[in-house]
Amino acid sequence: MPELLICGGTGSLGGRIAARLAAAGVPFRALVRPTSDGSALAGLGADVVAGDLTEPGGLARAVTGVRTVLTTANAVGRWRPGARDVSIGRVDRDGTASLVRAAEAAGVERFVFVSALTGDEATADLVPLFAAKKATEELLQRSRMRSVVVRPAAFQEVWLSPAVGIRPDARRAIVLGRGRNPVPYVAEDDVAEACVRVATMADPPGSVDFGGPEPLTRHEVVDAFERALGARFRRVVVPRPVLAAGARALRRRAPELATGLGIAVSMDVSSYPGPEALSAMGIRPRPASDLIAALAAGRTTG
Repeated sequence: MPELLICGGTGSLGGRIAARLAAAGVPFRALVRPTSDGSALAGLGADVVAGDLTEPGGLARAVTGVRTVLTTANAVGRWRPGARDVSIGRVDRDGTASLVRAAEAAGVERFVFVSALTGDEATADLVPLFAAKKATEELLQRSRMRSVVVRPAAFQEVWLSPAVGIRPDARRAIVLGRGRNPVPYVAEDDVAEACVRVATMADPPGSVDFGGPEPLTRHEVVDAFERALGARFRRVVVPRPVLAAGARALRRRAPELATGLGIAVSMDVSSYPGPEALSAMGIRPRPASDLIAALAAGRTTG
């Protein structure tokens, strides 16, 4: 009988966690939406069960018999324009709340929740995802389960990629805000390893906050790409007030889009912890420059 349930295992971070669980010989169950392909998880030996956070009635089967629940599930990574079934409200707020309640009712002992570092309080209200994460953290504080909240800084694989405007192929980069604030971008592999360790250690901390080992400003990120490629990039600056105005305008109509804009504003002004919590767990964090070199060389799609 698997002792651990992972939710979000078909995503990038969740898939890395599942691979580590399998490598460590930890039996686990995976909750997979009926519309998703769970074959990769099954290939890792997972007990795959169909279910969706947006359908609370199906969660009881998934949590039955497990001691630990670990969730990375979120709506932002799979949101698409016009989607009604996928939203921060339905998935990150209400869906995760349903999972917490189902786990508690089933007698789950430990709940590992991947949250986020919200950064500067003055900009946190621009990010609907942060509000949903905070609501889950507060729900876990009231729960009888032992909770572990994992709060990583911005992911290297997301914020150094073409998806947010860094295009090595076109020698072009979008600078979000002033681009002068250092951000300790963290590798998803390091986040995954941290999640596995707090899910399986005998006495985990109540929360783990961390960034990567190499704080870089947005301009320094572009500088690194230029050095790796030996070519100059055209830098397109989106002023911070424009980002903030867009986040406010979209907060109700398209909270998923508002979240991306709001996080960009937050990253332009906030301070973050470094990799000390990772190092304390024996994890050697990966510097952002390693991924930049790989992206510049075309060795990864980011």
